[in-house]
Amino acid sequence: MKKFKRFFLISAILILTLSIIYFIPESRKEIKTKHFTFLFSSSIDTTTIIELANALENNYARIGNDLKTQPSNNIETYIYAQRWRYIKATGNWSASGNIEGISKLHFIEQVWGNSNNEKVAVHEFAHAVTLKLLLDNEPQPVDSKSFDKKFSTFPTWLWEAISVYEAKQFVDPKTLPYLNKGQYPGISELNNRLKGGKIYSCGYTIIEYILAKYGQDNLIKLIKNYGSLHSTFNITDDQFCRDWYQFVKGKYLK
Repeated sequence: MKKFKRFFLISAILILTLSIIYFIPESRKEIKTKHFTFLFSSSIDTTTIIELANALENNYARIGNDLKTQPSNNIETYIYAQRWRYIKATGNWSASGNIEGISKLHFIEQVWGNSNNEKVAVHEFAHAVTLKLLLDNEPQPVDSKSFDKKFSTFPTWLWEAISVYEAKQFVDPKTLPYLNKGQYPGISELNNRLKGGKIYSCGYTIIEYILAKYGQDNLIKLIKNYGSLHSTFNITDDQFCRDWYQFVKGKYLK
């Protein structure tokens, strides 16, 4: 009985302590650049943030030009030292970075141990610019509820491929066994983030193929058409994937 009371007391103290920590505001630092405001955990090395700021500023105009839209002028960029704080702020359990509209980015520092932190940041920034392009294409002022419903139909494969390409996250097709065997994924598989996440490995060459075959203006048209290959290129999803694979095979799998 005494052991039970002791366990109960320790558990209660632990829960109370964690609850207090959870609601204590995080100590943050702030750095401003021309187009970004960085708000980050005070425990994160400032040098890391400066490197990240340089990467984002260096890609700001390029991605805007590539997607033919003007990115937001002041983008708040939040960087968290602990995953639980990132989850608390974003409600996002699965990813380590995400956007909140066109002018707010969120990242967790830990992801950078296994990834190029600059490319991760540029990837998310490209999402924000893509969203800005879609919003700019809507009748003004934008009906947020109607747009949110429409945006939910934007295909994962195109959404991620754009950011993978703009962040230069190239994966050599020679390192992908399924492509070497001729087992290229279809659109439905590319849309599935959970089934191997193949869009993250193939996204770069997909956009590379679209630009080589159809050009930049038609890529923008495809985005505005919410990834409709038939409406934009008069081609089926299956034919598009076959043609993309032939492009990859000819350029990388010789």
